[in-house]
Amino acid sequence: MKFRSLVIGAFLLLSTFVIAANAQSSAAATKEYNRLVALGKSLAKIPINGHDKEPYKSLLSKNDKDIVYSEPSGEWLVRSERYWDLQKKYSKLPIAQEIAWTAANNTIPGECEGYTNCYVALMRMTEAEYLSLYPKGKYSRKAIDNLIAGFKPIVNDIGPGETYSGPGEGEERVELKKALDEISAIVKKTSQPKTKTLLAQIKKLHDAYN
Repeated sequence: MKFRSLVIGAFLLLSTFVIAANAQSSAAATKEYNRLVALGKSLAKIPINGHDKEPYKSLLSKNDKDIVYSEPSGEWLVRSERYWDLQKKYSKLPIAQEIAWTAANNTIPGECEGYTNCYVALMRMTEAEYLSLYPKGKYSRKAIDNLIAGFKPIVNDIGPGETYSGPGEGEERVELKKALDEISAIVKKTSQPKTKTLLAQIKKLHDAYN
């Protein structure tokens, strides 16, 4: 009986320790996530050409490693990789999915200027990356909808006089095929009703350049 009591006591002590550790991790994750979100909101308030004026100058200097400048839009952004790194760091916690979805919707600097490979690469890096982590996650339906919306104008434009410029020969086509194959494999693991629509779009684009 004494041995049994000791075992039960040790188990309860360990459980208490695990719960406390998880609570601390959750609090730390929330704090780090909220900091990045708040930083993004602060960056959005910086006027064009206002980077040399206070308080913006200090803000940019203090957070230099977490931000990036998008020249086409003239705005400062939180680096998407900061969110993805945070998701990986706290992948076992529920908040990790929220972080991943924020990362998937975070603006990426630059512009594609009508180049098909670029748009597909962006979709692979954002919504498709979220789905690769959470194929049946809270935002999987929205991710599928966003991907369908992203592919729609490109797929509808295939043919003579196209607005979107497709890949050239060789490496560019290999690059596009790789991205499309990855997205397709990821999407097939989801269970959303519009998956067939998305896969049909991917196939049409795939067939057009292969």
